[in-house]
Amino acid sequence: MINKKTNTIIFFLLFQTFLFSDLLKPFNNQNLSYVHILFEWDQIPDVVEYNLQLSNSPTFLNNILDLNILTNTYITYDENIQWENLYYWRLRPVYEDLSYGEWSEISNFRIGISTTNNEEVSINLIDQDNFDGGLTLMGDLTGINVRSFVFDENGREVWNQQMQSGLLVNHINSFGQIFGGSFLEFPSRSGLSINYDGDKLWSGPLNDYIDIHEVKKIPNGNYMGFVWQYENGPIPMGDWSDLFIGLGYEADGITNEFPWFGQSIVEWDQNANEIWRWNPFEHFTMNDYDAYGGTWWNAYFDDQYDWMHSNAFHFDEAESAIYISSRHLSRITKIDYPSGNIIWMIGPSQEFMYSGDEHICSELGISWQHNIQLLDNGNLLLFDNGNLSGIFGEEDSISRALEFKVINNSYCEIIWEYILPPELHSPFMGGVQYLDNNNYLINTVGGGGHALEVTYDKEVVWDASYNLTENNEAAGNYRSYRIPSIHPNAYSVLFENYNNGDQGQGIYLENNILKIFISNMSGYKQYYSYSLSDTNNLFDTTLTEIILEPYTEMGLLFNVQNTNSYSSEIDFRIIPTYHSYDSKSYDFQVFLDQINGDINLDGTINILDVILLVNVVLDNNYSSIADINDDGINNILDIVQLVNIILE
Repeated sequence: MINKKTNTIIFFLLFQTFLFSDLLKPFNNQNLSYVHILFEWDQIPDVVEYNLQLSNSPTFLNNILDLNILTNTYITYDENIQWENLYYWRLRPVYEDLSYGEWSEISNFRIGISTTNNEEVSINLIDQDNFDGGLTLMGDLTGINVRSFVFDENGREVWNQQMQSGLLVNHINSFGQIFGGSFLEFPSRSGLSINYDGDKLWSGPLNDYIDIHEVKKIPNGNYMGFVWQYENGPIPMGDWSDLFIGLGYEADGITNEFPWFGQSIVEWDQNANEIWRWNPFEHFTMNDYDAYGGTWWNAYFDDQYDWMHSNAFHFDEAESAIYISSRHLSRITKIDYPSGNIIWMIGPSQEFMYSGDEHICSELGISWQHNIQLLDNGNLLLFDNGNLSGIFGEEDSISRALEFKVINNSYCEIIWEYILPPELHSPFMGGVQYLDNNNYLINTVGGGGHALEVTYDKEVVWDASYNLTENNEAAGNYRSYRIPSIHPNAYSVLFENYNNGDQGQGIYLENNILKIFISNMSGYKQYYSYSLSDTNNLFDTTLTEIILEPYTEMGLLFNVQNTNSYSSEIDFRIIPTYHSYDSKSYDFQVFLDQINGDINLDGTINILDVILLVNVVLDNNYSSIADINDDGINNILDIVQLVNIILE
């Protein structure tokens, strides 16, 4: 008879018990600020399904959810979850014979307070077939409390961030990373990156206010935002001159006597140390200023001049360039990084600004704009508030979403524009996002605040009315983003053949191949880096990055490369590149699936195995694979037993 030595992988996960799975998310007593619940638990051996129960009571007499789930260890659920409620959940395994294992311990979580009471946002879904779907995230400055929230296509609030960080979301990238500004520790820690659980992943330096308009992570892993930069400058001559003269200023357009501030672009590392700075006073002339929008009247009351009011930037890795929107100059500037040299400026003609002859594409007529972006097709996209469009040639001030192309750094071509109706004119704030279905999501403060989804043919297919103000006055909805889900970090790791077998609990390798399945369970394309190492070098040391599209799975196969041992301590680690806070680590013992005596692992026992065994004995180097009788020694007795196995 041929004996098989089959081995196991035994998990030593943190807090693991061998009676039942640990409930990982939501963790016990967790306070959540969302109603789309992500459930996660540890893998259990021999399972064909998991039975998950959710209830308002620890007795589970009236369950909200009683669901059998195939072998994955993740599920998201949102039906019947209400704000300001306490919930209990538990889990048990279902085996192949349909019997149930032991229940896990009971875990509870509490849902916090809604910021909208699910009554604020009203939805008009005009064209379901052409609607992008998904969720919408909005950052709001309307009231005295800064807030951000996510709602579904029906207007139901599913996530908010107000009490934990007071965050105004000003950017969310293609991997689901969240960035924004907060005043909770003003002027410190005003630039933030958080996750949907409200955990702070990065914050700006102490005593250095980061402008609330835009904060991002750039491709090199550092962070970038605006910081106010001051320098004394002249008070230009205008209708406001007498007011300043009355305060004792010369107000002659020459004397540098009044504090101006612009926005420097600053780069910080992970520890909030400043790495790079672009100072606008070194690149822009103070002969350029707003003479039409009332900013100098505001300066009289503020005792300082808001020169640029830069509100957006886009970092382009391909060209190593930064695009900047300077609202009060009605200017888009492209600068070289890291030299800081200006490549071009789009802005008003010389009729309206001193440096107008240096501007390109003045015919675009943009004014007081927001949300500059570079699209994948090389076009630029922005929200043109149009505060000065009545001065630049239009009959009235109009707001629009504008996509255009800069050609040869010298002239522009309009690709697409959507002019908002007068009642939705947005004198401040606003944004636009290009969606996966080729529609555009437009955010305007007009009419009490709206988000519109508009097709390329300029048909409105969806209208979310925020109802933030009375009498349809302009609101404070800063930006809106369409997102696929609120759990971009959702992914699972499953080990094949994790069973309770003849030699105990573990993974029984088939054909000496370790199989691990990685599932991206988020709506975002994600990158993962993983490593596999082991103490006895059964497997090649591996450090690899993989890419998974939304809701897809990849199987990782690791072949045994070294047969000097039956077992080894395995360390498998995986890190989501853009959500490293949710990295996972698995340590276990693995044993080869091998026929006793098959020294060369070719699936048969023959004279070749005897020759290898003789060499092992002669070399006097112990090998567990060559220890046929399991006595801890390689000697003639192993050779005799191997010959007997062959003869038998």
